[in-house]
Amino acid sequence: MNSFANEMIMAARGVFAIALGRRDAEKYFDLTIVGLIGALIALILALAISAFLPALLGDPVDGLSSTTALIFTAGVYLFQIGSAWVVLSLLNRADGFVPYLVVDFWSTFFVTILALVPNALQLETSMVMMVLAIMVLVIKINIIRLIIKLPVMNIILFFVAHLIAGFVGLLVLGSVLGVDPMVINSQVQ
Repeated sequence: MNSFANEMIMAARGVFAIALGRRDAEKYFDLTIVGLIGALIALILALAISAFLPALLGDPVDGLSSTTALIFTAGVYLFQIGSAWVVLSLLNRADGFVPYLVVDFWSTFFVTILALVPNALQLETSMVMMVLAIMVLVIKINIIRLIIKLPVMNIILFFVAHLIAGFVGLLVLGSVLGVDPMVINSQVQ
């Protein structure tokens, strides 16, 4: 791939394949450090969109500044990345860390974009957000299953550690930033 646009198109196909549980989903991603750079750019865009777009559209997250929302969301994400590193290291599968990040970052980007559609179309968002939450759950599990290729018990361990890290991140950052975690929780995957 020679451009970010091409990488984005391939990643979109890959995230769709991951969501469907296709075993060939890996072929759509550049699972190297170079691919991680493009995926990191996509993640930064997703975090910025989720933090700043509501304020730009006149619907800020319960009075929070966009910068606080960005710091909070990125911080919780860092807790979850840390848990991925710890679990993969404990399972002697640190080789799966970069591929996990690449696919997770891209999936976050596309789910963030997809989450904008109901608001743009002024649809009732509660049911749509429920569907997106289920889709995120399926994508997360399929990334662990199809990209890292962990056995079932390790998938459960990884996923539970991911959830705990997100919860701890919400509590810690909520305390540090003086933010009620439930106010901004809807923006964190």
